Amino acid sequence: MPPLTRQQVGSAIAQLMPRIIQGIQLDVFVRRGVTQTQFLVLMAIHGYRHCPMGVLARSLHVRMPTATGVVKRLVRAGLIRRLPRREDRRHVIVELTPKGRRFIAQFQQVIRTRWEDVLRSLDQEELEAFHRVITKLIQQLQHDQ
Repeated sequence: MPPLTRQQVGSAIAQLMPRIIQGIQLDVFVRRGVTQTQFLVLMAIHGYRHCPMGVLARSLHVRMPTATGVVKRLVRAGLIRRLPRREDRRHVIVELTPKGRRFIAQFQQVIRTRWEDVLRSLDQEELEAFHRVITKLIQQLQHDQ
């Protein structure tokens, strides 16, 4: 059997991800009144910690008015807050509120539980190998930021 290519592994991951997140949308988003777009904004802010609005809009590939509209709705929901930059009050930073951090933690718990269910099919050796690979990928992604 020829060695696997990165394209084959990437394709397998692309097929796996929709199956992993199947049903999570209803459990996490709909029950908490958060749209998919709002969720993507929350995840971006979570990743940046303190995120300038311009960076947020660019990272989501949307125009500033679109990002501003989503941010306003998330502020009203109490999930994020807007803070003026100390050096230039015209520029705004957004960050998660405690309620927003709880939402992210709840989402991560749902994902964690879903993965635990899926990983039951692996034996101990496979589980350890998978953990080594995941840990290596996390380190690489953190380094790339």
